[in-house]
Amino acid sequence: MALAVGTKLPNVTIHTKTEDSVEEINLLDWCGERRVVFFYVPGAFTQTCTNTHLPGFVRLFDSFARKAVDVVACISVNDAHVMKAWGEQVGALGKIVMLADSRAELAQALGVTRDFGPVLGERAKRCGFIADKGIIIHSFIEEPGQLTGSSAEAILEALQ
Repeated sequence: MALAVGTKLPNVTIHTKTEDSVEEINLLDWCGERRVVFFYVPGAFTQTCTNTHLPGFVRLFDSFARKAVDVVACISVNDAHVMKAWGEQVGALGKIVMLADSRAELAQALGVTRDFGPVLGERAKRCGFIADKGIIIHSFIEEPGQLTGSSAEAILEALQ
């Protein structure tokens, strides 16, 4: 499978950290009948992800709601505890759903894995996509070192 318009989201399990536990989420079931904006980052607490990518979605959160988006979700190849802590630090909790793809199963299913070298290892490329009822209706995969088409502003524009 590839991250492409018209493709159904894969039937994979990802995780999120609540106050009480780590919950397993079947991605396709979780999306259900909703319109969901997803953005995938190479790593929690990394420079561009922390200073620009995630904060853009936090800042424009209300604008997504006005565009009939039900959920905005950030995904990374990290564990659910790290994703929650990062969301707290950036002020995303309560707005952005922080999802952990700890084994890169979703990244592999979408065909967006990349080896980031000895420090980060295999992660997901920076990308963004919109799913409506589990079907991808918009997608963008960034070139290494870029943040253009998967930015909050660009995805918001794609909803026009």
